[in-house]
Amino acid sequence: MNNIEYLIKTKRWSQIVESYSPNFLSKHLSFKEGLLLSRKLLENESWDVDLQKFAVVLIEEIKKFYSQEWKSNWKHEAYRGYAYDVLGYEYEKVFEAYQKAADSASSPTPEVLMRLAMSWNCPGIYPKMTKEKATEILEDVAKKVPYMQAASCLVRLYREANQMEKAEYWKKVFKESEKKNLYDRRPYLDFFEEYGW
Repeated sequence: MNNIEYLIKTKRWSQIVESYSPNFLSKHLSFKEGLLLSRKLLENESWDVDLQKFAVVLIEEIKKFYSQEWKSNWKHEAYRGYAYDVLGYEYEKVFEAYQKAADSASSPTPEVLMRLAMSWNCPGIYPKMTKEKATEILEDVAKKVPYMQAASCLVRLYREANQMEKAEYWKKVFKESEKKNLYDRRPYLDFFEEYGW
């Protein structure tokens, strides 16, 4: 077993980050191994931000080095959006990745569309996503699957538009969804299961 495999198997995330560059790892691990490592770093046990930042750079290197494999599945872009979302401040990258995922999918999933719409008020997103467009997308998503996130955003959007009747309606939907614990579990990350997650 080589040293990288040993460090991954023993979950020595900090040692990996200190010993190897994302560029090196993307070239010396297979496409699937690289993505699996990136997710382990991204969702590390202590949610260490430095490991998460490294994971995002690793994802970008994998995307460049394995461009054909990357393009083979729109869910890879959705994962990239999720990764930037975890960092919590690269709003334009989040939007760009989810937009690419939606454009690449033959039929964009409600979850990806919801993530796109939820970025309407983030810095740098307007006019790519307006309040009106976000409201339209979120209503469409929430009618199909009343996720708490979608309903909560609709409450806020309608309050800001001073449409209190609609805000109250979506508040009720939110409360019902909350009782059912109905939130987006990011089903677009399911490709990791076939990669060995």
